[in-house]
Amino acid sequence: MSGGKEELRKRAREEGGFRDDFEERSPYWDWRVDGYAGFEVEDSVVRLYTGPTEALYYSNAEISDGSFGDLPWSRKTFEAKVRLRNLHYGSAGWGFWNYTMVIDDCVPIWFIYLRARGPYVLNGFFVQVGAALQPIVLFEKPASLRLAYLLSKISEKLAGVKIPSLKPSMPDLNLEEWHVYRIEWRDRVRFYVDDRLVADLPVRDGVRARADAWIDNAVFVPERRGPGRVYRHSTQENRRRAYLEIDYIAVY
Repeated sequence: MSGGKEELRKRAREEGGFRDDFEERSPYWDWRVDGYAGFEVEDSVVRLYTGPTEALYYSNAEISDGSFGDLPWSRKTFEAKVRLRNLHYGSAGWGFWNYTMVIDDCVPIWFIYLRARGPYVLNGFFVQVGAALQPIVLFEKPASLRLAYLLSKISEKLAGVKIPSLKPSMPDLNLEEWHVYRIEWRDRVRFYVDDRLVADLPVRDGVRARADAWIDNAVFVPERRGPGRVYRHSTQENRRRAYLEIDYIAVY
C-alpha cells in the first residue's frame, strides 16, 4: 500500500476495498495510542500492545480508516488473520464500527474479547452487532449472564445488551493461535472463524462504518442514566504487556 493517506484511502474507496499485509507501517491507517500502549511492525505482522497498565487510567492501541465525517464502508466483508498473546484484563477486537459510543447510535460489527477482574456480565470472546453479543468462548458463566439473557428476551433496554444464545459456538477456540476471522456484512451479518460459521445476526439498515482493530485495558459499561447516555470505560490493571497481532486485514 504505497502512497499518502488521502491517495490510499481514495484508491480504496474507488476500488471498493483494500488489503494490508503490514510489510510496513502504512499511512493508510490512523494510528492511535492512549496511555501505556503502542505498535510494532516486524516480519509482515503488526503488533498492537498495551501494558503494563495502571488500573485507573485508559491505555489503548488502535488502527482505523475513518472518522466522524468519513465512514467509508457499508455491507462489505472484513477479513483478518489474528492472534492474541498474554490474555489480559480489558478488551480487544477487529471488524467494522460506526465510530460512536452513544448507546442508541453505536453499531459495532466485530469480533470482541472482553475480560474484567471484578463483577462483569461479559467475560469471553464474542461477535457483536449493535447491542447483540453472541458468545464464541466464555471464560466464566456467571448468573448475571443468564439473567441478562433472560431479560434480553423481554426487553433489550432492561438487560443493556441482547444475548441471542448462551451456548458458545467454538468453546475450545485458542485465541493465542493464528486464525482467520471473516465478517460478511450484507442484509444480515455472518461471522466465520477459519471458514466455520459461528454466528448469523441481524443488522439495522443505513449503517456506515470504518475498519477498526484495537487492544486496551478497559471493558465497557452502558450508562443509560448518565447525561451522555454512552458506554463508559471500566479500566483494568495489567502487570504485563499484552498483544493483538495481525498478519493482514482485507476489506472487499
